[in-house]
Amino acid sequence: MASRRIAAALSFVASTALAAPDAHHVKEQDVTLDDATDDDAPADEKPVPEPERAPRPKKVDDTKADVASVVSDPAVWLSLGLIEDAAFVSGSDVCTEQSQVSGGYTCTRASGSQYHGTPLAGSGGKLGGVSLAASRITLAATFRLADKVSAGARLGYAFLGQGPTPDGGHSFLSFSAEANGAYWLSDHAFSSRAVGTFVELSAGLAELDGKGKVTVKENTAVPPPVSQLDNKPTQSLTTYQKAGAGFAGAGAGLYIPFGRRAGLLVDLRVLELFPTSGTGLSLGVSGAFGL
Repeated sequence: MASRRIAAALSFVASTALAAPDAHHVKEQDVTLDDATDDDAPADEKPVPEPERAPRPKKVDDTKADVASVVSDPAVWLSLGLIEDAAFVSGSDVCTEQSQVSGGYTCTRASGSQYHGTPLAGSGGKLGGVSLAASRITLAATFRLADKVSAGARLGYAFLGQGPTPDGGHSFLSFSAEANGAYWLSDHAFSSRAVGTFVELSAGLAELDGKGKVTVKENTAVPPPVSQLDNKPTQSLTTYQKAGAGFAGAGAGLYIPFGRRAGLLVDLRVLELFPTSGTGLSLGVSGAFGL
């Protein structure tokens, strides 16, 4: 009886020892599962946002562009300058009486008096070439009507290059006046950011007196005028060709800015003059100031 109890006890202990590792293994599995569950992040958790970056500071060029776009250039400009005119002179027998009375020519002798002799036919002086004419001081006002269109007026006074007053004729017209318009090929009229270029049309009042030297041969068969008994058989005369006093012109120019409110204007025009016909060139240089 006692041996059965001992055998039963040993059998219980053995079975307990065999079952213990399994239980321990289950606990480890439980722990492992618990740990894995703790490491998993919740499905609805939002990611942490990245910090915002500071805005990039503007470059100097960007700042200048912003300022230029906000502040516009002046629309009204005054200019003070100089104009140098040149005249194309031409003609034959320019020192005859008829040419000097109705042709717009004036021939003067070395003494300065007007020539009134009678030259041989075909030997009354042949004129040709280009000569300097009037030099003028000018004052102008120009208005920007649109980005690429401007219009204005210019007044001038000739202080050099006036021709003589012919005997019985009218004196040189020293004052000039014109209206003009321009189309700008560059960004816009009077831009302060770049050199501007334009084409222009103009019309007004002005007189050009071209100058040249001619040689005449006297017709000795005709008695000389009482006031010019000393006319030589052959003499050199200074000849002026008068043209104007109306004109129409076309040309081109450029504007060089020196800031927003100042610059240099340069223009070159071809002029057609009437009713006394003639052709001339006009080169203008002026300082412009925006208001």
